This record gives sequence, structure tokens and C-alpha cells, in this order.
Amino acid sequence: MSYSSNKIAIVPALILLIPPTIGLRGNIYASMGSRISSYLHTGRIDADFSISEEKTVNIVSSTSLLLLFSLINGILAAFFGDLMNLSTYSGNTIPLLDFYFDLVLISILAALFSAFFMIPATFLLAIGTYKYGLDPDNLITPLTTLAGDIITLPLLFASTDLIFMASFDTKIGIFILLLLLTIILFQLGEKSEIGKRIIKESVLILLFCTFLQFGAGTILGAKLERFIAIAGLLTIVPAFLEDGGAMGGILASRFSTMLHLGILKPELKPNVETIKTFGKMHVIGFLVFSLVAIFGETINLWMNIKTVSPIEMFLIANFAGQILTLVVNVMAYYFSIISFKFGFDPDNVGVPLITSLMDVLGTAILVLAILLFL
Repeated sequence: MSYSSNKIAIVPALILLIPPTIGLRGNIYASMGSRISSYLHTGRIDADFSISEEKTVNIVSSTSLLLLFSLINGILAAFFGDLMNLSTYSGNTIPLLDFYFDLVLISILAALFSAFFMIPATFLLAIGTYKYGLDPDNLITPLTTLAGDIITLPLLFASTDLIFMASFDTKIGIFILLLLLTIILFQLGEKSEIGKRIIKESVLILLFCTFLQFGAGTILGAKLERFIAIAGLLTIVPAFLEDGGAMGGILASRFSTMLHLGILKPELKPNVETIKTFGKMHVIGFLVFSLVAIFGETINLWMNIKTVSPIEMFLIANFAGQILTLVVNVMAYYFSIISFKFGFDPDNVGVPLITSLMDVLGTAILVLAILLFL
């Protein structure tokens, strides 16, 4: 984290890329895992690692969406960074064209690196848990978002180092190759009816989510001085957002499977069992966000990062966490049943919307808690 803080101080616009990049990994791979889980529950695929159309199309379509929206993330990060006067490197202003080009390449390159890890990890989690009698709906979203959270920042910073070391000609070559790869994957995905539905239903949702996630980035950017001054606050941001999104993803994935199987009726008024589930999520939220505070403070002390007191960290994490849990419960239920009512696959809608809204709402709620307690 000290390395991360130094990297952000050198390239401040990177803080704008952190929430949307983390969110995109969760949106893409948690949705893919949720679809695989639904396929397993409904018998569309076998619980093994054999090649099938459903599996192949999910990989191709998800990767094409990942690369496309990473490109969009880079453009938007540069746009908002320029507006917020963050277009600097080591305190020196970067030419605007170079600034846009560098952030786009950093974003896409980090996405490509993440795919080599996240695709096999998602299939291993979904198929492995189902094969051994566990429900992937309870595990796939938190574990894939956790995996995405763990690898996102290191890959983002590693990509930053690579791009800033590369010559201009090398950057152009990398960009052309990545653009061609994105186009080819989209064309392959569009050849299948499954792929067409994934791409059609996901593009508008992910575009909406992208703008939401940049809300989180701009909130962090607006409080950049506070986060640099008290770097320990930055320690809990990824885990706080990831856990909030994971909790919502679990609920959305479970509701989606229950709707597909006919167990849950798409009614506006939640039944008694659903309300009990909401209550359990608040208890789980208290435990989860308490651990976020404890681990964050432990890392800060271990790495000698300037931070707040343990009591303040505990109060901030839990105050914000309980508000976030309340929002998660409502969104998970209504996004699932409304999308199902309108003929959409909740697996393509609920998880990305929730994790994206959790990024911006979670960041806003966390910043509010920090302002209240500090």
C-alpha cells in the first residue's frame, strides 16, 4: 500500500481508474460466474471442464466486453483527470494527447493481464464448488470479486510502469494489437445466439455502470489530499467496496437462480423469508466490515502507514457498512425481480448494476463516515 500511495502521488489520475477498474472485473467475471452457476443448476452444462458452446461463448464475450470497457475507462479517466487538473506525472504536466493515450493503454493492458488469471479462476470456482455439493451462487461473486480486487491494483501499477517505460512507437503497436483483438473477439461472440444476448444485454448495463463507477473515482479524487495525508484510509477502500459488492452479488445471484427455477415469485413485496435474509445480511455485514477495519489497521501498523486510531477505523467501517448493507438488500431484490419481469436474464443485470452502484454509493458512504468521525 505504501507503494500504491507513492504511485498515486506520482500519477494522481490513477486514483480515478481504481474504482471503475475494480468494478469492471467484478461486473464481468461475477456475471460470467453467475451465468455458469445458472447453467449448472438448470442442467445446460455439465460440471466438468469439457469444451462446450456455452463455456466458450462466455469466455469470448466476457473478454471482448472487458477490453472494450477498459478502453472506455481509460478515456473517461483521462477526461475527468484533465478536468480535475490531475494530468501530471511526478508533478510535471503531461501533454493532453499523451495523457489520454497512456491512461487508455494502462487500462486495456491491465485488463488483458487480468483475463489470464480471472477466466480460469472463475470456471474453477463455479464448476468446482458445484461439483463438490456447494452452491456457486453463495461463493462465486464474493470470491471472483475478491480475486479481481487482489490482482487489479498490482496489475494496474505494473501496466503503468510498462507503459511509461515504452517508446511511443511501442505504445502504438500495443494499442493496434489490443484494438484488433477486441474487434475479433466481438465478431466471434456475435456469431452465437448466446453471445449476442450476453453482449446485447451487457453493453448498456456496463456503460451505465461505467459512469457510476467514475462517480466513485471522482469522489476519491476530490478527497485526494486527505487520502494521501492519511494513507491508512486508502487501505480499506478496495476491501470495503469489494465486500459491499460481494454481499449484493450473492443475493442477486441467489435471487436470479430462484427466479429461473420458479422458487421465487417476481413480486414487488418481499416475502417473509426474503426479509429474514435481509436481517441475516446485516449480521454478516457487521462481521465482514469489522474484519475490514481490523485487517486494514493491521496492515497499516505492519507497514508503518499513517492511519487513524483503531476505534475510529472500527466506527467508520461499521457505520458505513450497515448503511451499505441496507442499500444492498433493497437493490439485490428489486433489480432481480424487475429485470426478470421485463424478460432480461437477471444474471446479466443484477450483479453488474449492484457492484457498480456499490462502488459509487460505497465510496460516498465511506467518505461521509470519514467526515463524520474525523
